[in-house]
Amino acid sequence: MSFFKGKHKKLALNNTKESLEQAYVKSERNLVRATRTGDEKEIRKAIKEHGNYEYAMLYTFSPEYKKKIAKLRGKKRAY
Repeated sequence: MSFFKGKHKKLALNNTKESLEQAYVKSERNLVRATRTGDEKEIRKAIKEHGNYEYAMLYTFSPEYKKKIAKLRGKKRAY
């Protein structure tokens, strides 16, 4: 699925769903905090970080992710 960038896929494959959710919530708090300060540079940075976690979480629902996870789990069992 070419909709997701490599960094989103890597983030999803290297973290658990729970840790992605926690990072997403934390990035949302940072986004609100940056918005309250009004610092445009910080807002842009927070939006980018928040978006990365959001796309990574969405990727975990894709069939491509499920196939990759199944393949990775199969390899781990072979050892």
